[in-house]
Amino acid sequence: MFYPYNTQLQKAAKSFNRGNFSLWFNKLIPLNNERKCKPCNKQGNDKEAVQYYESVYNGLKNNLTLKNLLDEKQRSQKQFCEFYENAGYKIINYQAELKSPLITGIGQTHPNEVGMVFDHTMGIPYIPASSVKGIVRFAHLMELIKSENLKQFLNKEKDGIIESIPETIIPAIFGGDLKTEKSGKSEIEKRSGRVIFLDAYPEKVPHLHVDIMNPHYGDYYSDEKGEIPPADYLAPTPIKFLTVKQGTVFTFRALAPKDSDFIESVKTAFKKALEDEGMGAKTAVGYGRFEIKKDQNRSTAATKQIQKTKTPVEKMLENLSLLKNTETGRISGEIVSKMEKELKKVEDKGAIAKAIKEKLGTKGFKKLDRKKGGYLSNLIEQLDSP
Repeated sequence: MFYPYNTQLQKAAKSFNRGNFSLWFNKLIPLNNERKCKPCNKQGNDKEAVQYYESVYNGLKNNLTLKNLLDEKQRSQKQFCEFYENAGYKIINYQAELKSPLITGIGQTHPNEVGMVFDHTMGIPYIPASSVKGIVRFAHLMELIKSENLKQFLNKEKDGIIESIPETIIPAIFGGDLKTEKSGKSEIEKRSGRVIFLDAYPEKVPHLHVDIMNPHYGDYYSDEKGEIPPADYLAPTPIKFLTVKQGTVFTFRALAPKDSDFIESVKTAFKKALEDEGMGAKTAVGYGRFEIKKDQNRSTAATKQIQKTKTPVEKMLENLSLLKNTETGRISGEIVSKMEKELKKVEDKGAIAKAIKEKLGTKGFKKLDRKKGGYLSNLIEQLDSP
């Protein structure tokens, strides 16, 4: 096994577990030897390269800095949407969970032949806005085909839908050619789509999983002379590749003008794209299917109004419910510290302390309470005392 670059980079490669996986995966992977130059694992085995990529990624994904960067990316997108909402746009927002593995960028150039798309600054899988826009556009076309008004969209001379006519609303939503009539003449105008699609990022740093496809007729397809038939005696050629693990939750965002009449059409196409068509590659065999967990299309203003009616205790309990019982650091910083500063009544503090105990269990609660000098258990005792 060797790294095909200069000595300085070879030294730096030893500490890549503190760096960016995207950079390493696309630029710095090891090869088995100078003659074959095939991607490999640490032992030089070119059959186990993809498993090695998975293990390297798993060594990076628990990095706290990476988690904070992803949280900041989600906050940044949320603020971007809120800004546009104040400027007259409607936020279209879905949280969707993968019901099957996701393949992103399988066709990307890579020494191992099967690539993957990673955010170039964070090094985690994501779905580019262009891909989201493309599959939503396709889903909208499927809706037009099922429409009762299909005849008015059809090209009489050729099979297919005339996408450029205003009735399809394709130019308005996605941009492209728009057919118009001026002075009795038909003209084509170039239009920009009025809907803004954002990159889709996972809610948390996702797990990667090694999957496999097993082409049986490689010799048949590569036979330029046409002498080899596609028969069962041909040896299969296993091809391993990385996927985003089933169960990962992604956040999808788009923005549409509030004064437009196509918002419901965009929502319908978005839902169909996620749940029926799928995102990424190999969707025809079931990859990239999502289940929408939250339809967050209530306006930010309405959400804020609801939040204003909640008491501080209710807000803290709600925030606590969104955290995992393993996230003791966040519970300490985001719940306990806030509780100490904002709550005045002992019964309110005690109620939060009890909820934390239920969340963490006895062992986890004792550990956190010990770090807080017995503050939480003391609150519970005061609450329970007559």
